[in-house]
Amino acid sequence: MRLSHRLGRLRLHLEGDERDVLSVLLDELDSVLAADPDPDDAVQQRLFPSAYRDDEDAAEEYRALTETSLRTLRDERIAACRADLANGAVFDLADAGLGQRWIQVLNDLRLALGTRLGVSEADSGELDETAPDAQPRALYLWLTEVQDLMVHALMGKSS
Repeated sequence: MRLSHRLGRLRLHLEGDERDVLSVLLDELDSVLAADPDPDDAVQQRLFPSAYRDDEDAAEEYRALTETSLRTLRDERIAACRADLANGAVFDLADAGLGQRWIQVLNDLRLALGTRLGVSEADSGELDETAPDAQPRALYLWLTEVQDLMVHALMGKSS
């Protein structure tokens, strides 16, 4: 992954393997979203947190009013990101909609993977290559790097 400026436009370039990994992750996220709501699924709970932790009735009412639309928005972003990946390896970050969409999807991917891994604020962000979960943690750190790169680029802080 790299950033470039061409003809006054900021572009993010992804390698073929990076696009392949993102496609697989989008499929996994899509599966979580397509599954029936499960109060015991930590990933679903992280993606759709309770609005009222101390009032289950209010939380259920809020969830009934918002969850379908939130799922639909996420489904639409995933479909658009799949189309972006199918169209090539270069993303024009001058397209604010594209950049915003990818930042949101990367955030959802990180939330899902981070929840599965038990990532917390106390984590050092360092990779222990001997740990049993080294590969998914490396993937989580890579997603974090891509998201950070895009955020800074869109904020005009990237060179």
